[in-house]
Amino acid sequence: MIDCIELAGNLGKAMAESPQAVALRDARAALNGEPEVTQALAEYQQQAGKIAQLEREQKPVDVAEKHRLQELNDKLVASETFKKFTAAQVDYVDLMRKVNEAIRRELAATEQ
Repeated sequence: MIDCIELAGNLGKAMAESPQAVALRDARAALNGEPEVTQALAEYQQQAGKIAQLEREQKPVDVAEKHRLQELNDKLVASETFKKFTAAQVDYVDLMRKVNEAIRRELAATEQ
């Protein structure tokens, strides 16, 4: 009988060793090596969260807050390191999506 847990462990190991995972780790390390870009990313995430919270609460968003978010966005997209990190994230998420689709296809027969 096939041990599903063992197979899942093997799948996890294969995913961790995939070119997409390696590229993502490398891109993250490069990003972490640039403190000003890392700081801009943290500030961007904080500012975006603040604006999203205000919008959820249906409160007005100050124009200066929107401008600050745009400034941070501009700084990030000007960074080659950030672009590489984002591309690596997209590739890794795409791999995860494909793996999930393959699993769902196989499980679909048991759900009918």
